[in-house]
Amino acid sequence: MDQLITLRTLPISALMQKDFQMIKGSCTVAEALQIMKRTKQSGLIVEPRNEDDCYGIVTEKDILEKVIDPGEDVHRDPWNTPVFQIMSKPIISINPELRVKYALRLMKRTNVRRLTVMEGNKVIGVLNMTDVLQAVEELPIHDDHIAL
Repeated sequence: MDQLITLRTLPISALMQKDFQMIKGSCTVAEALQIMKRTKQSGLIVEPRNEDDCYGIVTEKDILEKVIDPGEDVHRDPWNTPVFQIMSKPIISINPELRVKYALRLMKRTNVRRLTVMEGNKVIGVLNMTDVLQAVEELPIHDDHIAL
């Protein structure tokens, strides 16, 4: 239990993915899918178009809900639909020193599965729920009921 408490109080920087992918909003959904497949990532950060713009994010969920099965009256072609038409924007970003427990609470309140970690105006990482769950899986097994 102590290890779980320690995990919850770690700064985000200890668990965030530092190896994340960025994409231009003008790239097509098909190109985004290729990058996701090649890098085994379920979301890509979308670069701002200029200094007055903000970052966005495109996820597998965005692609499934907005391109693959968007509804009866909407028809989008992944080879001709630019990412900026389906991405989520603005993104929810956090400071790398924020504690894991507060990041999880923010994800729950905002109904998102990933947060972008920023220092100033620069993206330095991504934290998603899977990162936290993997950290929990790596904790040593602890059972008070095991007799020695």
